[in-house]
Amino acid sequence: MDGAKEKEITAYLDRIEELEDGSSTAVFYVEDDEDEFRQFVLPADFLPEDAGEGEYLTLTISREQEKTQAALDAAREQLGTRNEE
Repeated sequence: MDGAKEKEITAYLDRIEELEDGSSTAVFYVEDDEDEFRQFVLPADFLPEDAGEGEYLTLTISREQEKTQAALDAAREQLGTRNEE
């Protein structure tokens, strides 16, 4: 990693698929460093309202340090409680 606080990824929204349970998934492709395309899927509810199939979208990934620390603290507390039983 280059040390950036967040990373932006350009992804191609290939299609939106309707599932049997009535929900929808968004199927994306991203190009990796070896010029290979990788597919990933997200719930379609995560898409901006005006996004559609065949568009390139920018995804931003960043760390959530406060949430991570809270989860670690909760896990440690849970483990401490179990060790006392």
